Amino acid sequence: MGVFHCRLQGAAPFQRVAGMQFNRTWGPLTVKGDVRAVIAGLILMALLLNLGFWQLGRAGEKSALEARWQARSALPAIAPLAMLEEPLADGSDQWVDRAVRWEGQFRPQDYLLLDNRIHRGQVGYHLIALVETQGALIPVNLGWLPGDPSRRTLPEPRLPAEPATIEGRVYVPAGNPLLMQTPLPPERLPAVVQTLYWDDWAHTLTGLTGRDVLPYEIRIAPESPLALKAEWPIVNQSPSKHIGYAVQWFAMALVLGVIGIIRLTNVRALLRAERAP
Repeated sequence: MGVFHCRLQGAAPFQRVAGMQFNRTWGPLTVKGDVRAVIAGLILMALLLNLGFWQLGRAGEKSALEARWQARSALPAIAPLAMLEEPLADGSDQWVDRAVRWEGQFRPQDYLLLDNRIHRGQVGYHLIALVETQGALIPVNLGWLPGDPSRRTLPEPRLPAEPATIEGRVYVPAGNPLLMQTPLPPERLPAVVQTLYWDDWAHTLTGLTGRDVLPYEIRIAPESPLALKAEWPIVNQSPSKHIGYAVQWFAMALVLGVIGIIRLTNVRALLRAERAP
């Protein structure tokens, strides 16, 4: 009896599995399969569609960024001190991508090295010089310079000693990078930093330099004689590339739907019957 009782207990899982099957008929159309497989397929299809629409949204955002850049290109250049007098309100993009032009004086030791910048496969730094003009300091990204592959030494850039005309564009990142904690401001200059937080660092930099610091980065014009390797793409990926990714996700969802219809219904048999003479 004990053995027989154990076998009856072992049969229960097979009964539960059988209960997950479905079989429905609507006229000549028959639909049958496993409920769990259908649910898993629907979840996967929803995920693929969501990824496709997300890529379309990203394409729209990149198109808007390119359109704003083109529109701001037609505006006259401004002086950076105007931005100190009228800082950006939360959510405003008044100064973003605006062309700037002014006369400034470089300070030999007042600069930051933005670490882990890649240029054509080589690791280096972006050189952020704090350029003085009318008692204030303007952060100017002069571009990329190579670093020591062994990481034992730091580059020692030579900044211009004479006043210079600086041209560039205001750069404001679309959002702060996702980090475990906000990096602390530099304790001295020059300094190596992993990212830039001008809003949080402006007070500290003012204390280090004795000058007000503009809380925006100016990216030097690539054609400027002061520029290093200054390559500033408008967006990191073009809208067309995002649209291409969206098409791939939608195509995968379509293929999944076609496979599901073929596996769960007798559509293929019905089509063969209609084609038969």
